[in-house]
Amino acid sequence: MRYLALMVSRPVLRLCEINLLLFNYVEELVEIRKLRQDLLLMKPYFITCKEAMEARLLLQLQDRQHFVENDEMYSIQDLLEVHMGRLSCSLTEIHTLFAKHIKLDCERCQAKGFVCELCKEGDVLFPFDSHTSVCTDCSAVFHRDCYYDNSTTCPKCARLNLRKQSLFQEPCLDVDA
Repeated sequence: MRYLALMVSRPVLRLCEINLLLFNYVEELVEIRKLRQDLLLMKPYFITCKEAMEARLLLQLQDRQHFVENDEMYSIQDLLEVHMGRLSCSLTEIHTLFAKHIKLDCERCQAKGFVCELCKEGDVLFPFDSHTSVCTDCSAVFHRDCYYDNSTTCPKCARLNLRKQSLFQEPCLDVDA
C-alpha cells in the first residue's frame, strides 16, 4: 500500500506499450494525448518568453510537469482522473490559458507565429492550432488543407535546399581561357 501511495503521482506508465488499443476504445485518452501534444508545442514559446517565465505559466500544470516533457507517460493519478472525467477538463483549461498567452496576450509569442507560405492568406498560424499541419523536416506551419492539397514539397524546405546547394556549389572556372 505504501508503494502504491508513493507511486500514484509518478509518471511510470507508458500506455502505448501497455495496450496500444486503449486509444481506440477510450475517446478521452485520444483527446488528452492531443492536448498534451499541443502543450509540448507550446513549451518552446514559454521557455523563450520573459513574461511567461515571470508569470510561471508552465507551473500551472503543478504536479503534472511530465505533461511538458513527453506525451507518452502517465501516472496512476492521471488515469484515475481520466476515468472520473476530470483530467480532460483541467487540461482544456490550461491549454486555453496557454494559447491565450501565445496568441493574444504576448506580442513576443505572437511574433513567433507563421503565415501559410502556400496560400499566403489568413491569420497567423501556430503549430498547436487545430486547422494546421507542420512540416516534419523544417517545422514550418501551414493550413492543413493547403498542405495536403499541395503535391509539391514544402516551400521552406525547397528554399533551404537551394541555399545549401548554392553554398556548396563551387564557382565554375572558365576552361576556355
